[in-house]
Amino acid sequence: MTGQLITLSRSSIRSVTNMIPHEVGGLPNDGSLNLAIRISAENIVARDFSAFLDLLDRIYGRSRRDFRSYSLRKNDHFEFVRCKHGSWELIAEQALGVATSSSPLIVMWLALKYLPSAVLSVSSAYNQYEQGRLARISRQKIREEMRRMGDLDKLTSSQRAEIARMVERISQQEALIMPRVRRFMAKSFIGVRIFIDKKKSNEGPE
Repeated sequence: MTGQLITLSRSSIRSVTNMIPHEVGGLPNDGSLNLAIRISAENIVARDFSAFLDLLDRIYGRSRRDFRSYSLRKNDHFEFVRCKHGSWELIAEQALGVATSSSPLIVMWLALKYLPSAVLSVSSAYNQYEQGRLARISRQKIREEMRRMGDLDKLTSSQRAEIARMVERISQQEALIMPRVRRFMAKSFIGVRIFIDKKKSNEGPE
């Protein structure tokens, strides 16, 4: 897997995690962080869907500290734990204790929310000046979308700027597949949500 490591600071990860609705009294120690991606179940273009899944796998791999060995290993790759029917809802899961320090699922959630705002790809730029100009425009569009949606208002301005840089960097790194990803998202992507699921006890009634 090529490309640079995709990271967010631990303070940003914790701040985003704390914004996710959870039980009163704090985050459950035995819970899990869930990422649910909802897509249309009709007229899916295979090559565009393949690029979308490839993007998810690349983000997941590069948001892990051991990303250099990720593509070479035989297991422990990104996976969905279940799929709900109707319009498809693909659900990935991660132990909450891991998620609060460094979570690929949070990185993926933020990327899928704001990648559509990064509509200008630097892959078509003809020199470094043009690349830098388009990157600044792209980050500005992402921040404007954050303000419009309002769900990151509790973050500091520097944290929101960090997220904008991360999303824009992903669009740069994946410039080759981004046209197919965008076609898929425009036609078949419905939405993405993240939630905390408290682990259910396996104990029966007394």
